[in-house]
Amino acid sequence: MKLLHSALRFRVNYFSDLGRHQVVIWMPGDTPPVDAQVDVGPKIEHEVPNDVFRSDIAPLKFGRFYPSQLLHADDAPGPMFRVMKLNGDNFVANFSHPLQGRIFSIDSGKSDVSTEPVGKVEQLLEWSGMDAQMQTPTDFEGPEAFAREDETPDAAFYAQPRKVTHVDAVCARRIQALYRTVLPENARVLDLMAGWRSHLPDTVQSAVGLGMNADELADNPQLAERIVHDLNADPKLPFPDASFDAVVCTVSFEYLIQPHKIVAEARRVLKPGGMFVVTLSNRYFPPKVIKLWTQLHPMERMAWVGSLIKQAGFKKVETYVERGLKRPKDDRYADTLTESDPLFATWGVAP
Repeated sequence: MKLLHSALRFRVNYFSDLGRHQVVIWMPGDTPPVDAQVDVGPKIEHEVPNDVFRSDIAPLKFGRFYPSQLLHADDAPGPMFRVMKLNGDNFVANFSHPLQGRIFSIDSGKSDVSTEPVGKVEQLLEWSGMDAQMQTPTDFEGPEAFAREDETPDAAFYAQPRKVTHVDAVCARRIQALYRTVLPENARVLDLMAGWRSHLPDTVQSAVGLGMNADELADNPQLAERIVHDLNADPKLPFPDASFDAVVCTVSFEYLIQPHKIVAEARRVLKPGGMFVVTLSNRYFPPKVIKLWTQLHPMERMAWVGSLIKQAGFKKVETYVERGLKRPKDDRYADTLTESDPLFATWGVAP
């Protein structure tokens, strides 16, 4: 019998031009109440000469967040800033909290969970708002956005089955719980970039796995059909229009070198009202990850994927973050990291 822990599920809710945003932190059941009207501080904006920015480390782009260490200045008024305007020789840096000036709400509810909650109140607003889109879309992509450290053919790289876990067991359960919540019941699901585990709930009717390694796909008990297909070599999905109720991509989106085409293809193979859901975390294979991924904060990664989904014509775009549960004792990072891998997700509904 599993021991259940009393927990409080705190949630921050807000909207932006991208869609709806939720940030969830699991905290111990005895955590004091959090004021629903938290003051995130004043608006702090400064015009900064471009040459104060360390462009040798990162490209300066509209809408992006950067740590203040990238400024040749010792008196920055905050730990990070967002680029609000680019004016030739200068840019406007916003050092305010990302939720400053936005309407947001905080709610909470009690729950019994099988994993010990270890989240802290300060995590609730730590990243909140960094996934919110401005009226003008953020300039994420540059000329080398989809370059990789290892440009050898992916078919060779993935020829040997690895059967590794890309997230810890707690995060995997939370991915499954999210899929149970957002995927239609009795759905026919396409699992993009599938491996030996899919983390799908038992409410799914059937799943087709499209992946890189036949041995891994064969070892996946949740798949009714298995197809070996290299999306980086051929982004066209081998299915007719309106074939699926849902398409998921689990902790693998960061390896796609033609993501715009994949998102468009996901929309094509979905039935009207079908769901496209991308889940992310913070682990990846450095040799094969796209360069853009390494330049973005995890919240910005989710915002970028969400912007691709919206640009492809999906409706009701949402982002979702979940943190604050204890890492399993048998995880290889248990000695150094108390908290389990964070869950980031973004999704949209096909028109």
